[in-house]
Amino acid sequence: MRKVTLFIGALLITINCLKAQDSTGLSQTIHTSNILDNFSGLKSYFVATSFRPVENTVGSPYLYPDWGHLWLDSMENKAVKYSVVYEGNLDLEKNMLIIKAGDSKAFAPETNDIQAFHLRKDDMEQSFVSVKADGVSKFMQRLSAGKYWLVKDIKVKLERSNFEDKGMVQTGKKYDEYKREANYYLLKDGVPVKVTMKKKSFLASLGKDPKALATAKKFLDTYDSSFDEKAMVGAVDAINHDQD
Repeated sequence: MRKVTLFIGALLITINCLKAQDSTGLSQTIHTSNILDNFSGLKSYFVATSFRPVENTVGSPYLYPDWGHLWLDSMENKAVKYSVVYEGNLDLEKNMLIIKAGDSKAFAPETNDIQAFHLRKDDMEQSFVSVKADGVSKFMQRLSAGKYWLVKDIKVKLERSNFEDKGMVQTGKKYDEYKREANYYLLKDGVPVKVTMKKKSFLASLGKDPKALATAKKFLDTYDSSFDEKAMVGAVDAINHDQD
């Protein structure tokens, strides 16, 4: 595993430990001074006791309600062969990785050099890749990969409570709420094209590739449900399989 010099400095006053496991399955104890061997630096250092919704709030900006398991796939445009498996989570609102340390502490590492990573919680495993869309780089969930990639950008927005009691009339809600919105991009040669959850929009994104378009149409003609995320994933998987 390639070591990267860290610039944590005086921020770390005490030495905390993190239990981790590398990809070969060997347990190890990693000290605060080197837990970010796979990262180029540190954004922040804070207390993280829970990712569950706070009082009077519906929803959450975090991918998981508790810690999941995180490992890196690609950094500095190179495959990471032996990434440490950290306890981690993803702040979808801030596009920020969170790594667990000791004593309820957590780290937000710099992620500018990270191209891909995995997160797993229980039986659910998800792959994320860095995609630049509309001039902004962000981690998006990879749903299919091959000649074409299908990725999902999960946007989170906090809507504050707006309850008003005007006597006979009451309006608004008494709670804050994190709302999620999914946007999808189809990538070919690293170039993202935004597609909506509409069959016509999806097929239009393949207009310059007759073979891919024909394969997608053939798959969707046999799809026995309304056009949804599963339909898009199946169509892109079919295209990529046909390209092999």
